[in-house]
Amino acid sequence: MDTESLFSAVSLVSVVVYAYIGIYTFTQNPKSMVHKVFLLLCTSYAIWSFAYSFAYIAQDKISFSLWNKISALGWCSFSALTLFLVLLITESSIVNNRVVRVLIFLPAGIFFYMAIFLFGEGIETSEFITHTFYIGNFLYNFSFLLISILTLLFWGLKSNNVRIKKQSFILVACSGIPFSLNLLTQTILPVVAGIQFPLMGQLYSIIMILGTYRVITKYKFLRLPERFIFEEVVKEIMDMVILLNSEGKIIKISKHTLSLLEFREDELINQDIDVILEEKRRQILLNSLKESSKFNDINLLQKSGGRIPVNISYKQIIDDKLHDLLGVILVIQDIRLMYDLRRKNEELQAYVQQVVASEYTFRKLFEGSSDSILIMEGNKIIDCNPATIKLLGFASKEIIIGKHLWELSPEHQPDGVLSQEKARVINKQAETTGEVKFEWWHKKENGLEFPVEIMLTSILLHGKQVFHGLLRDVSEHKQLEKELEYLSYNDVLTGLYNRRFFEEELKRLDAAGNLPLTIVMADVNGLKLINDSFGHTMGDKLLQKVGSTLAKGCRSGDIIARLGGDEFVILLPKTGNKETEQVVKRIKGYSKLEKVSPIELSISFGWETKHDPQENILEIFKKAEDRMYKKKLFESPSMRGKTIKAIISTLHEKNKREEQHSYRVSGLCKTIGKALGLPEGDIEELETVGLLHDIGKIAIEETTLNKPGKLTEDEWEEIKRHPEIGYRILSTVNDMSEIAEYVLCHHEKWNGMGYPKGLKGEAIPLQARIIAIADAYDAMTSERSYRSALPEETALEELQKNAGIQFDLEILKVFVEAVLNKPAVNDSQAG
Repeated sequence: MDTESLFSAVSLVSVVVYAYIGIYTFTQNPKSMVHKVFLLLCTSYAIWSFAYSFAYIAQDKISFSLWNKISALGWCSFSALTLFLVLLITESSIVNNRVVRVLIFLPAGIFFYMAIFLFGEGIETSEFITHTFYIGNFLYNFSFLLISILTLLFWGLKSNNVRIKKQSFILVACSGIPFSLNLLTQTILPVVAGIQFPLMGQLYSIIMILGTYRVITKYKFLRLPERFIFEEVVKEIMDMVILLNSEGKIIKISKHTLSLLEFREDELINQDIDVILEEKRRQILLNSLKESSKFNDINLLQKSGGRIPVNISYKQIIDDKLHDLLGVILVIQDIRLMYDLRRKNEELQAYVQQVVASEYTFRKLFEGSSDSILIMEGNKIIDCNPATIKLLGFASKEIIIGKHLWELSPEHQPDGVLSQEKARVINKQAETTGEVKFEWWHKKENGLEFPVEIMLTSILLHGKQVFHGLLRDVSEHKQLEKELEYLSYNDVLTGLYNRRFFEEELKRLDAAGNLPLTIVMADVNGLKLINDSFGHTMGDKLLQKVGSTLAKGCRSGDIIARLGGDEFVILLPKTGNKETEQVVKRIKGYSKLEKVSPIELSISFGWETKHDPQENILEIFKKAEDRMYKKKLFESPSMRGKTIKAIISTLHEKNKREEQHSYRVSGLCKTIGKALGLPEGDIEELETVGLLHDIGKIAIEETTLNKPGKLTEDEWEEIKRHPEIGYRILSTVNDMSEIAEYVLCHHEKWNGMGYPKGLKGEAIPLQARIIAIADAYDAMTSERSYRSALPEETALEELQKNAGIQFDLEILKVFVEAVLNKPAVNDSQAG
């Protein structure tokens, strides 16, 4: 037999080997992707070998070209199939990427196309395409096979599983041998030594396939044999069955198990077993799986969150030859019925024990209870505990026993029903329903009546049906209810009704029988100004005084409510316009007699009367509100002016030095204004600003204003608020808006480092720059709470030092030269 015939015969034998191993492996698990790809790989080798068995003995170029093209289906695809199979075996995540899959099989498709359509008898192929094809095909096969071998190697090295390490070693060895032989005979020797060998890649590869077959048969590669599952499962009573791999992941689960746990199969396959284990028992079970045993009373988690109590038997599946863990079989028994029986048995035993000990227990609870307990036969009291004696204020239980319930109660209950009649009705209701809960008023021995809540229950005592009455004193609860009811309808600050009560009363009174119905709106003038100046405590006192004044001026049937903030409303049923005027006049008269500290009461009123039932009461309310706001436009400014005077008076009363300081600053401002040649109106305005520049100090704590020592950082921050407070106070008065702006800016500095806005240079109003100089000079030359007055020379020196820094240099020159008659400040002296 010649060499070609020998290679042909060997190739045909290879076809049989490839076909057998591929089909045998596939039948072990036809649904597995790994088994399917392995079958395709064996098929590619079989086609390659089959075609070459004829190519070896071809008698002409046409026949050889035909068989070579057929074989291309095998030798173009085997490297891609090998790499894809290895990635599946090693469970590489990249194999799930569609792009990666395309890239794996793209070279195979390209070279198959080139082999079919660019080469062969009668096809002229350029030298460039030929070189590209052979070099590219070599690199494709070499790189893909090398990556496959290395991937298998690292897979085995990383795994702690003995079986995987064995499989990896054999697969690397049986893949490396044909890889090396093919590289040696087809590339290295032809290039280095010029020795040519026939194409035998399909024959070398039989070594890899036989090695793989060895792994399959000896080490159970690619599968966990079903016979193992069957042999282990039949040893247990199977309610539910779960199969785990060696890493604790679920690989099979029975339909009955899925049904009970409410999961779909795809939701649990390849998940860790701990997803269905109760948290507190999870680690205990996982540790126990290291050896075959049983675990009782553990909960499995349903998808819905429910728990199923079970007993679990678990058996390890061990490779007999390698003694390697292949997986774990869990056989699970649903013990809910057993739990129910156990629970009912425990309940029955507890009940028996309770019956046996009931008399003793009842007596101990009865005597020791802090709640009052009555035992009654019908409505007659036959026993009571010490707490009842204490509650009712009697000396002993003998005084209580034998009496009827109504004999310890007032003659009538709060609803007007006779106590005796009501007690009999309740007694019948308790006989019918077994228990009844009701409120009752008792009377102590000293005659004091008080409410109790009674739970009356029918019980069996000494074989006799009696009533067990549990009494709880609800006096405090009733008082709390009254307080809550009061708070729900009354304004906490003034004690008047609140908006909620007003709205309900408005609906109730909006009826023909109450016409004419007048709504009076009242608004306190200057409340915001008072809050800003004197604080909210003073504002609250003002609101309380307004509330009491409104109540004093109204009639007994009138409804007075505080709507919120500074707004009040009065509902006058059956009251026309003339009578309303009298009510409002009376209230105004009382308000003139009232003051809150220095603040006079000022209230704006507006009203509207509903005469026709067809009129919308909300429209009446809106008209009353509009009229009140119109009055407020005239009355509020006057009130604000009076309030500002009161603020100044209060500030000066708090601190006489501040009063003297304000008048001195006012005088200095007037003199500076004249020296600057300002118009008479501006000078008068300057004089007023000087007087009011520190009005914001009304809101500063008196202890801070008069502190003899150094101010803390927080106290200094509080002092620095007074320009803003003064601005808010003065800006409420229409004709003082400009003065308010000057007061706000009187602590700004020429270099922009002042407060509160950090204005710089001429951005600071002229009047504020004048006040700054007058204020600083007087502050230095007058006595302060924290130091004595400074000499005039020292003050002038300090002013000159800060010229152009804190103060306007030009105004300072005028002040020093024209007002103080001192040498003028020059630029060289300016800081």
